[in-house]
Amino acid sequence: MVKFVFFDIGDVLFDENAQHQWLFHTLLLTLRAHGKDVLWDDFNATRRALAARGPNPEEAIKNALAAYCTNQSETETLWHEARDQYQQMRKPRPFGMLLDGITPVLQDLRRDFQLGIIANQHPSVAQAIENYGIASLFDVIVISEIVHLFKPDPAIFQYGLTQAQIAPEEAMFVGDRPDNDVGPAKAAGMRTVRFKRGLQYVHYNPDNPALIADETVTDVAELAAAVRRVGA
Repeated sequence: MVKFVFFDIGDVLFDENAQHQWLFHTLLLTLRAHGKDVLWDDFNATRRALAARGPNPEEAIKNALAAYCTNQSETETLWHEARDQYQQMRKPRPFGMLLDGITPVLQDLRRDFQLGIIANQHPSVAQAIENYGIASLFDVIVISEIVHLFKPDPAIFQYGLTQAQIAPEEAMFVGDRPDNDVGPAKAAGMRTVRFKRGLQYVHYNPDNPALIADETVTDVAELAAAVRRVGA
């Protein structure tokens, strides 16, 4: 029986749609500023198709840009130009904004489980969790840039388990990415739920059983029930 449920942050507890949409449009506008006659819907279709191929949907964003460049050098130049704009946009809230409806889900699950976080995130997200009034719901919070361990390294999952003083078979991980979340959590011996949402990682549906969660949900209203089913 599962006693402890860990959550990812990006596109799970926090919504990064605005940030990701900004990046996609910035890439398109950078292409056009450099004389590439590409329209938004065509570029977005290319991005989605590449993201669906996996296994690294982050890499697919850069490959969408590369599809309209003549060589690697041009890709790198335009990529860094667009990323610089994107990073400036993300500075005030690099982690996004708290997801609508996630707070009552956490409050509900807290009745039956201890809760934790294991996430690749900036240190400032710890203060954001406090500011939103949900920090007290978590018994363990593991932020990559604080502990200097990063998913998909299994060491960050083991660190969380050690902090929680829990065995892997008594733990569950809820994340959105098959490659960074589901795969390494399963390899660590944890049960898994994929919260399939967002604008980028949602498109990847792996065939490899090692990357497929015990259960997948697409709506925050389904999340608590899924955790209880998998954790029973």
